[in-house]
Amino acid sequence: MKRHQQILAALLLVQLALIAVVFWPRAAATGGGEQAFPELTVDDIVSLRIVDESGQSVYLRRTGEGWVLPDAGDYPGNSSMITPLLEKLVGLTSDRLVTRTEASHQRLQVAQDNFIRQLTLELADGSFQILYLGSAPQYTTTHFRVEGQNETYLTSALNTWELNALPASWVEASYSSIPVDSLTEVILENKNGTFTFVPLPVAAEGGTTTQEWTLQGLNTGETANATKIRSTVNQAASVVVTNPLGKTESPDYGLASPNAVITLKTADQTVTLTVGAQTVSGNYVLKGSHSPHFIEVSAYSIESLVGGTRADFITAPAP
Repeated sequence: MKRHQQILAALLLVQLALIAVVFWPRAAATGGGEQAFPELTVDDIVSLRIVDESGQSVYLRRTGEGWVLPDAGDYPGNSSMITPLLEKLVGLTSDRLVTRTEASHQRLQVAQDNFIRQLTLELADGSFQILYLGSAPQYTTTHFRVEGQNETYLTSALNTWELNALPASWVEASYSSIPVDSLTEVILENKNGTFTFVPLPVAAEGGTTTQEWTLQGLNTGETANATKIRSTVNQAASVVVTNPLGKTESPDYGLASPNAVITLKTADQTVTLTVGAQTVSGNYVLKGSHSPHFIEVSAYSIESLVGGTRADFITAPAP
């Protein structure tokens, strides 16, 4: 009887060992696993669509000059962010197996109808590869699955927070950038009037000179608020995109009756910025004469341009 129990115990241990081999996540290896996308290279990928769990999506496409966002009028993409992401995607390996069962896809959030991120890669040969990124059992690891396969793996090479589905996350952030020291005149027109700002050379220690901005047309006893003017000029000279809108104007943009028009002049160029309506998100629509693209900018970043008054730009004389 004792011999029989020993045999049964041995068989049980073998079964447990087999279960562990099949279902236990494999230990991380240093390059020892197979590629999740065998033989795929970054150069093979011609487009990428990212969809998040809420349905928000962004579409990126490669062109001869880099990457663009076709849904935003081919707004320039930020290749310095896109290329490293693609390198991570093609480098994903299958050395940390979590499960081979389809029944686990919902729980791990790598199913077709339940995911944290869905990535659709279009390849140069016209084919597509789809990848699902799911739950994160730890901050540094994420479940992933390739469409058409039941196997789900774990990776520490890629996280869902790196794959924002908002267009602004993938564009060149600077819409307009003019060195302030190169400006010779800035004209601001808004509902409160027209204000012309010009730089004046100011003597500094050691015989050097610096720029100080002033308001043209000061009355007797008035002094320009150089700090406020400088801040306003900085806002006009450096515009950061919050959301690219494309190249097609809409009546909703409100550019026919703008909230502000800013003219920036240097020795060799003149750039005009037109600020339109405020959007439901609280941003403002903006269009620059130097670009074919309409964008949204944050209200905070242009508050002095839209709401600036003459009183803001002067220091009133003491009573």
